[in-house]
Amino acid sequence: MHGVSESESAIVIQLSRTKARFMVAVTCMLLTAAASAQESRLRTLTYDAQQEKWVEKPPPPVGTAEGDLHDIRTQIKQAKYAKALSALKKFTRKYGDALVPQSLILKAEALIAQRKYEKAHEVLQAFLAQFSGMRLTAEALRLEFEIAENFLKGAKRKGFMLFRVSAVELAYEILDEIATDHPDSRLAELAHKVKGDHLFLVGEHALAEIEYAQILRDYPQSRYHEFAMNRTAQAALASFGGVEYDEAALIEAEERYNDYRVRYPASARRDGVDLILQSMVELQAEKDYGIAAYYERSDHPGAAIFYYRSVRDNWSDTVAAAKATARLELLGVIEPAVAQPPTP
Repeated sequence: MHGVSESESAIVIQLSRTKARFMVAVTCMLLTAAASAQESRLRTLTYDAQQEKWVEKPPPPVGTAEGDLHDIRTQIKQAKYAKALSALKKFTRKYGDALVPQSLILKAEALIAQRKYEKAHEVLQAFLAQFSGMRLTAEALRLEFEIAENFLKGAKRKGFMLFRVSAVELAYEILDEIATDHPDSRLAELAHKVKGDHLFLVGEHALAEIEYAQILRDYPQSRYHEFAMNRTAQAALASFGGVEYDEAALIEAEERYNDYRVRYPASARRDGVDLILQSMVELQAEKDYGIAAYYERSDHPGAAIFYYRSVRDNWSDTVAAAKATARLELLGVIEPAVAQPPTP
């Protein structure tokens, strides 16, 4: 450039670059603003069979009940929960009974997002009392199920004054209602499973067994059938209090493990069911041996001998059978086994 120094050329180039960066920044801001305006309301897509593609469905007009509810739904999607709840109050004052089911579902959804689970449950109970059977019932049950899960995970409910108390029992009530009042719901069998899993986890094995057994009885084609068969056996065995207690739970566990082994042999081998059943045989033999020992201590030798013989004859391959044989020898009922000399 004639008549222009190198320093002046550098300034011109720098100004050009600065202008270019400014234009890019302005363009980005305009694009962002346009996108924000476009997404300020939820977009709904519907499938057009004639065009064989998904097309955008225009949102309801602003100022109508449907349009206002659409905007509230948008606020919830944008995590503006307090604003959405405030808008729902205004919506009710403005439109009265219009779209009550939809507004209740949105209110519950916003309350759940704020972790106000007990209030959300009350809203959903109102919905189910008035509008059960509607298409939205499935969504109401899904939200109730979400509340129950959060209660089981440790979320508390308000108790006396400012104290927070466990909400596990309320969670159980919610799951029971889903399973009992809506047995055809896709969540019904899952409600049994979730309740059973929690009961099993906290050591309420007998109650857990009931829940798993209901899955087997009411949903024979359930995707949880194999799991429930195994868990009913585990729960029954865990309910057995020990050799000093009634053996009904032990007998039931044996039946359930045998059923599981027949129905799902590969899984039973993987889970070591044969070893579990053998351990249960040992328990049964030990229980009868304990009865024999009790009669021997209380000076009822006839009854003691009867039970020692029973252990030896019925549970011959167990440790208890070897002990029973030793007691019978000491009591003079049978001759001690004579050790055979080694073969030369």
